[in-house]
Amino acid sequence: MAAFDSEAFNLELQKNKQLKFLLLGDEALSTKEAFDIIRQFAKEHAFTEKLSFTIDRYFKWDQCTSILSSRGLFSKKRMIEIIIPSGKMNAENSESFNEVLKKIPQEDLLVVYLPQIDKETKLQKWFKEIEKIARTIRLDEIKQTELLFWLKKRASSLSIDLNEDSIDLISQFVHGNMLAADQELNKLALLFPNQSISYEKVSQSISNVSRFDTFELTEYILNGDQMKTLSTLNFLKEEGQNPINITNSLSWVIKPMLEIKELDFKSQFVESHLTRSRIFGDRLIYIKKALSFLSIKHLRAAIQKLSEIDKISKGVLSGDAWLETMRLCLGLAKIVSRGRKI
Repeated sequence: MAAFDSEAFNLELQKNKQLKFLLLGDEALSTKEAFDIIRQFAKEHAFTEKLSFTIDRYFKWDQCTSILSSRGLFSKKRMIEIIIPSGKMNAENSESFNEVLKKIPQEDLLVVYLPQIDKETKLQKWFKEIEKIARTIRLDEIKQTELLFWLKKRASSLSIDLNEDSIDLISQFVHGNMLAADQELNKLALLFPNQSISYEKVSQSISNVSRFDTFELTEYILNGDQMKTLSTLNFLKEEGQNPINITNSLSWVIKPMLEIKELDFKSQFVESHLTRSRIFGDRLIYIKKALSFLSIKHLRAAIQKLSEIDKISKGVLSGDAWLETMRLCLGLAKIVSRGRKI
């Protein structure tokens, strides 16, 4: 599945003026840009009233129905956002959701957001009902093979000229995280506007001191050093770092660790897999040790939490990104610490 093309989606929306959308996927940057494009379209076309509902276990369906039904004589054009963070619904909730869909008039702009869901969910009635009325926009995580092309296109849109080696360096650094890649490209555009940027400048830009601090944080976490993990987190927060920088560094190592666990690699293949994932030197040593203490369940939960933190940071989900980042980092460090004591 190709990466989300924000430029193409914007042109399509302006041309066709569709009003019902299903945003489906976990990629943080694509999710942010899709919401931004639709919200800007709503603003330009006088959808001045915005209603937002997040469906969780405490959601009041009767209140939602009441709000959607209450329109005055001179009612405004409405944009309605329905966010389902879990991507799941039980039988009772699915019936209520279908009733809500029926109460949304044709002239309202509707956006339903779901994370990546399984095949079983796609066969359920509530999902098929939203598919019938809405245009599905896929927000899949980008494949590594697609990332180079995406980086070139995004760099061109920012009027910066990067050679092949520089593009490859950024690709290796962000490890498939489009949000981190976008941040790096925007930083380069700010530092070197409208010019060709050498490999040396790119290397210097992505290897700044604060970035290395996030790498050190990863080391403390996977060595089970809870005190250093906490002190580094506090330092990064006080320095004004974005939690995305931390999730990027963690994703870089946790994703290949999970692959090793899921594929049940024999010991002789572990090092070669980590090396292919651009993990070298001292990092290779402590990551191999951490694999002994972190289970598939731990690593899958960490990947899920990293995805949630990305969404919180971009306003897709409600919550405190820094608080969730601290909980994740300290939780992983605690698990490794306990393992080392056994």
